[in-house]
Amino acid sequence: MEKKFTALEWAAIEGGHEVSEPEEESFSFLKDIHEARLTRNENNIAKLTYTDCCERVYLSLLIIELMRNYPAQTKAVRSYAAKTISRDNYKNYKISGTDLYNLIYFVVGDAAAMQKLKDPEAAMTVRRRTTLPMMAVNRYLSQISSGAIPTKPAELFIKLESSLNIVNSTYKTIRRTIVNIESVDKIALKTAVTKLLYAARARLRSSDLIDDLEKLAVNRDLESARVTDTEPAVSTPDREVIGSDLIYLAQIVGQKRLFLATKYIELSSQGKAIPSNVAQAFDPAVQMLVDIIKGGPTYIAMLKNIHKSAKRARKK
Repeated sequence: MEKKFTALEWAAIEGGHEVSEPEEESFSFLKDIHEARLTRNENNIAKLTYTDCCERVYLSLLIIELMRNYPAQTKAVRSYAAKTISRDNYKNYKISGTDLYNLIYFVVGDAAAMQKLKDPEAAMTVRRRTTLPMMAVNRYLSQISSGAIPTKPAELFIKLESSLNIVNSTYKTIRRTIVNIESVDKIALKTAVTKLLYAARARLRSSDLIDDLEKLAVNRDLESARVTDTEPAVSTPDREVIGSDLIYLAQIVGQKRLFLATKYIELSSQGKAIPSNVAQAFDPAVQMLVDIIKGGPTYIAMLKNIHKSAKRARKK
């Protein structure tokens, strides 16, 4: 007998996706892949920094690692992993690819990929010092797509934190709970999942993964109203000072303070604590800002106009 497909299944097939036997729980997942996309919209991509892409790859993999532990999500997760795995090492942007595939494309991409992001010059600088463990990531996704239990996922996520420069302590706490999900208590798990939900809502709002994460949290009662949302809903800048920038920075802080001032910018961009001696390197810049503030609204307006002009100049 010829199989009859629903309208949703035909939409998925026409979009290049294979469809298995109908299952109600997986329909919304297929619909999300076909319609609701973070990386399908060029405006969304243009708002992302390279660091944003790194954080979103990490969070997406954390969501997959959580979901694979629940039978009701097994088929959806296996399907998503299979659609994400790349045979061309993520060399091409794919509008029909998953959000995770395209985010990995930006993380491992060339200059053309960086041009699509918010600040191409800064993105390229950070890209040069970033090496994603592609074999480990593809092996992890391949094992999930085949229904196998991933080999040492905890080690993979620790590698990812290092290679993607994940410095957010909350994300690391979530990771420790999820990779040890069988041994943690319900309260700790609810706290971790709630924090993951907050991160996903801020960083992956239109992603093809978030709806399934939300449903899992509701069905398993994994969201806690007692956990405070501390996730900033802002982009993480790629702050890099290189080349001629150093000359201009030295004119503000002085040649003797240049190295520590550069370190200040690096630590600040990573959300790390700044030692007092490093903070002091920026004293001349702080004093300059204080003088402008004390000068009154006219000087503040002039500073803001200069800032706007500088941002426009960077985009040319």
